[in-house]
Amino acid sequence: MVYLSIVIPCRNEETSLPILCKELEKVLIKNLKGNWEIILIDDASTDDTYKIMKQYEKNKLFRIIHFDKRKGQTGAFRAAFDVAKGEYIIRMDGDLQDDPKDIPKFLKKLKQGFEVVVGLRECRKHSRILRLASGIFDLAAILLLNSPLHSNSGSFVAFKAEFVKDIPFRKNGHRYLPLIAMRRGAKNIGEIFVTHNERVGGKSKYPKFKKIILGVPEVLFFLIRYKLGSYDIKNK
Repeated sequence: MVYLSIVIPCRNEETSLPILCKELEKVLIKNLKGNWEIILIDDASTDDTYKIMKQYEKNKLFRIIHFDKRKGQTGAFRAAFDVAKGEYIIRMDGDLQDDPKDIPKFLKKLKQGFEVVVGLRECRKHSRILRLASGIFDLAAILLLNSPLHSNSGSFVAFKAEFVKDIPFRKNGHRYLPLIAMRRGAKNIGEIFVTHNERVGGKSKYPKFKKIILGVPEVLFFLIRYKLGSYDIKNK
């Protein structure tokens, strides 16, 4: 087991991926020496994303997962969490909106004993309608699930690995990982402010209006499964 696994799903991120990997290596070598791994997941990209990933295969600190058919971020996280060796896992996006320079902030919290650490995005680079939708979801999480978090759906989040292993994921279940981890027993929950950059190349995989229209029933079904204990850790 290593100390930290960083999990990054990618689809058509040929522009950002070389920059991201270089920045991650720089930060991790300085802060954790060799006690880390980066898991890159190619979600059936149609550009050179997978070709770029393969350049890192000879580096023992990088692990590559490739899908021939799209499985979405949820499928990517499921596959990566199954093989992650880290005591802790950080999930982040591959478009450079999540900044590697913020990783030491997560490490500081984890070393203080926090089991979930959520990155609160400063000056969020999303449309007003998406920010409003996120705010409504966060209010629902506070009122219905007693969430202690200001943001329950951020992309840059750290977990103690035991709380995200063997999750019975449904489509887009990755969006609710902090809440699922708390349902599974995570008690020491923290937040940090993180930079939210403009996207580098590519485009969003989630059209905003489709995300909002389909998001309402999706959230309702998630809340039902949550309340019924579908995400609880099962005794083996």
